[in-house]
Amino acid sequence: MNALVEVFESRLYAGSVADEIVASISDDLADKGSCTVGLAGGGTPGNIYRAMAAPPRVTEVEWDKVKFLLGDERWVPHEDILSNYRMVQETLVGPLSRYQRPKTFPVDTSLGSPSEAAARYETVLRNELEMGDQGVPQFDILLLGIGEDGHTASLFPNSPLLSEARKLCDTCPHPTDGTQRVSITPPLLLNARRIFVLITGEGKSEMVRRILEGEDPIERIPARLVMQSKSRVSFFLDSAAASKLKASYRG
Repeated sequence: MNALVEVFESRLYAGSVADEIVASISDDLADKGSCTVGLAGGGTPGNIYRAMAAPPRVTEVEWDKVKFLLGDERWVPHEDILSNYRMVQETLVGPLSRYQRPKTFPVDTSLGSPSEAAARYETVLRNELEMGDQGVPQFDILLLGIGEDGHTASLFPNSPLLSEARKLCDTCPHPTDGTQRVSITPPLLLNARRIFVLITGEGKSEMVRRILEGEDPIERIPARLVMQSKSRVSFFLDSAAASKLKASYRG
């Protein structure tokens, strides 16, 4: 297994993970003067973003040299409470902009259709990311959450996007409510230089166990896709999310 698992006390989780992300961004800025970060939506990442944008971390990075892109987005206006872009603006980009404004690239949900938005965002990804292996663009850092059903980004169980090999970004419906999403696809996800999987809460502890210790196929638990990455993959868990793990993965 090409993955590191780190477990933090719940009360220390957001700050500790924010420290890890900020340190990784700083390393990239020192090495090559830029950093591209794929952001996840959801409550757990939002708490981490708030910690990143607060002292002392907010002054530890030259944020105007950082590019933020989205791993997925709901097909709603940017001002909608369900918009990942709105959450990122409120928790991360807005507070950071009081110091230095990072470059942020939202999915354009004002276009005529999700398919048009996905095609447009693929162009953005190709323009803004460095080229990696086999002609596939590459995030420096990709942040991912998981759902209780095992999805990550908007790659849901049994989604046809799981077998997408050509497109970097495409559309998919949510499996229960049918609402449309725009999501990165496996080729782009797997080519990230570093992947951080962010998981908290007892409600996801069984899924964490199945991802790390089980043998479910990717079609059933899409988050297991990250186990195929040849890059650096880190699972950052709070103690509740790690509570059902039998083995020790630390180090």
